[in-house]
Amino acid sequence: MKLYIILLLTLIACSKEDHHSKYLQRMADEECFLVVNVPPRDNSVWFVVKGYDPITHESKVCKTHNRWWNLFANEMEFGDTLVKKKGELIFEIRKKDTIIYHDRRTIAEKL
Repeated sequence: MKLYIILLLTLIACSKEDHHSKYLQRMADEECFLVVNVPPRDNSVWFVVKGYDPITHESKVCKTHNRWWNLFANEMEFGDTLVKKKGELIFEIRKKDTIIYHDRRTIAEKL
């Protein structure tokens, strides 16, 4: 019986860890690179920001359903450049004189 309980607890712990790593991988796969024309609403569940690609100057929209980017919506203003590189867990807000970095791994440790 003890062996059964230990095995069950091990499986639960592994599945939670696996779920967390898959969640982080999904966030790492997201990307955004635009200059903000229309900042996101900071009270919305969905993150949507409109702007243009700083290289091609084509209109662009970055949106996501996770709430990570929304945590920083109040920091984003017209003219800022948002950078979320694919494969990374860092979200950057580049302002005229400052770059703000938000590292998802650091936030996860606080939760």
